[in-house]
Amino acid sequence: MQFTSFELKILENRKRQGEHSIAVIQFRRPETLNSVTPRMALELDAALNEIKRNGGLKVLILTGSGNGFCSGGDLKEEGSVLGVTDMDSGLRGPYKELAEYFLNDMFHVLMQRYGRKLEDLPQVTIAAVNGWAVGAGLELVTLADIRIASDRAKFTEAAVRQGFVTETGGTRNLPKLIGKGRALEMILTGRVVEAVEAERIGLVDRVVAHEQLMEAAMDLASDIAAQPYLSVLHAKEMVRYYWAKDSTDEGWRRELEAVMEIYRTKDNHEGIRAFIEKRAPSYHGPDYPEYFAREEDPHARKK
Repeated sequence: MQFTSFELKILENRKRQGEHSIAVIQFRRPETLNSVTPRMALELDAALNEIKRNGGLKVLILTGSGNGFCSGGDLKEEGSVLGVTDMDSGLRGPYKELAEYFLNDMFHVLMQRYGRKLEDLPQVTIAAVNGWAVGAGLELVTLADIRIASDRAKFTEAAVRQGFVTETGGTRNLPKLIGKGRALEMILTGRVVEAVEAERIGLVDRVVAHEQLMEAAMDLASDIAAQPYLSVLHAKEMVRYYWAKDSTDEGWRRELEAVMEIYRTKDNHEGIRAFIEKRAPSYHGPDYPEYFAREEDPHARKK
């Protein structure tokens, strides 16, 4: 399929002239810090299929454009099918609301599909983090095998703060990288972690000057791709096997079910509105008056 959300290039290995063994995906939605739309999720799913089947590729580099690596799900597009933005979903008729929720569910199924494919890719994956990595964007970073960050990179797990929940392995991978306590702090508060701290706590493997990011990523990719094909493939496979031993169908299913439950709540819709309107959200948990009719007990003792 035609890729409109990102550019996919197959580049020559600098250490093996004539051998095109390095793939680069560069997200091309800088105006939204490369947020993930349904179209982008579909394209990523298709692109990762193509990369997996290309036996000549040894390394995949993921990076962004502009000031963002990836800012997570596009809330304006998601909000359109949840009825919390002015954007029209285009759906009509008595099944409109049912169809909107179903299509939104399918978007998150797609997000999990590309996340799982990235994690299970036989090629070595490098996240070259050029700017903001937010929510599902941060989870993309944790799904990569190796992480190199620009000194301008910033990381935040904003899902809970915005009324969502992590959905592409974040609750599994982030604690492995930075420890349970730090991971919970990032997940539950949305605290921003800048590049220097990210390297110190193990969220990224290396920080380089912003102007040298892709040069560093290509040098590393070329070093890896210069090694024997089967040695690279099996080394990656065994490291990922032990790393992802707790990556189960049950775990992915629980994440998806949590996402689908949360997307039907008033707090989630409030989080989307607040983000778009650039204000602090006002959350009420399940205690919204619209959910439960309140009537006085006719048998209650009156004063």
